Amino acid sequence: MDKNQLHQKFEELYTKKLEPKIIPLEQERISVAKVSNINLLIAVLCLIGSIGGFLLLSKAYILLLSIPAVIIFVIVSKRQRKFRLKIKQQLLMELFSLFGKFKYCPDKELITRNEIYKTGLFPKFSRKRDDDRIIGNYKGLDIIIVETELTHTESGGEKNSDNTVTDFNGLIIKTTLNKPYKGKTLLYQKAIGQKGQKQAIKSLLSDSLGDEQADKIANSDVVNAVTGVLAFAEKLPLKHLNLSEDGVSVSLNNKNREIRVAGNLQKVTLEDSEFNQMYDIYSDDQVEARYILTPTFMERLKNVREVIGGFDVHCLVENKYITLFIQTPNDFFEIGNMSNPINNKKNYEYIFVQLINIFNLIHYFKFDKKLGL
Repeated sequence: MDKNQLHQKFEELYTKKLEPKIIPLEQERISVAKVSNINLLIAVLCLIGSIGGFLLLSKAYILLLSIPAVIIFVIVSKRQRKFRLKIKQQLLMELFSLFGKFKYCPDKELITRNEIYKTGLFPKFSRKRDDDRIIGNYKGLDIIIVETELTHTESGGEKNSDNTVTDFNGLIIKTTLNKPYKGKTLLYQKAIGQKGQKQAIKSLLSDSLGDEQADKIANSDVVNAVTGVLAFAEKLPLKHLNLSEDGVSVSLNNKNREIRVAGNLQKVTLEDSEFNQMYDIYSDDQVEARYILTPTFMERLKNVREVIGGFDVHCLVENKYITLFIQTPNDFFEIGNMSNPINNKKNYEYIFVQLINIFNLIHYFKFDKKLGL
């Protein structure tokens, strides 16, 4: 199905299925939002009254007025989360239905903390927050899409305070690999280069500004200067390389970029020097790694930003699965919330374009075909 056919399908879906659901949900949002705003006002007044009464009268029991305020805040917060979940399940999944059978899974951790930690890509992260969890089937392929953020805390910031450091923020796409593969191969992106930086910026802007305007900005003097500095920084030498019984620990000049490779994985060096500059490759089977890392696969991984806006793009091939970790500042799949109207058609068009990009990425790597052929 080409892009024009998909847009035609979107218009039909919006008119026949989305709009009839949006109208009553928007009325519900307005009604619930009014009640929530009144409750929040009461909560704020209770909080101010309790603090003010304590300061003026010095009677600790007056602080008990803050208890209703806390209860109200919790109730409103739960109500907002419930409404957000409702529109995701009813509206977002209708958009996904254009591509296959998918399900929104708010209570099931589709990609676990342990699974991510074992990759070695983000060894420092201690907290994981999933924004969206979606599972389904596309053209016979089982697919998991998770929008997630991985963070950890570091001390010694301003005034010796703790800082929250983001290790990863973006999309994790995991799908079955139609190719017999028994080992494990890890591709860690260590450099993007100026061309890749500019392509990522262009892709991120094209959905909202159009290709022409996005290309103009991506090739402006300011972007050229910034991406040039970033590309130069990528070429600076490693800060340190540690060997231990746990494996190899590599820390780059940017203290937040570190990987920890399992001891059974060995470094793979390919004939493509440009790819070797962009990626560190580790595998437990050198022959099998070269079998899957065909020139076509490498070229597509280098140019993934032409399909979807993203900066660092890491890849794990293990057993019968391939997983992409796409670092991107884009906020995916946001239709609206309790505070913002959900009847803006442009929001659905924007998510539709995001979905086209994601499924184009699957086509781009030909996950639905035999790799290496």
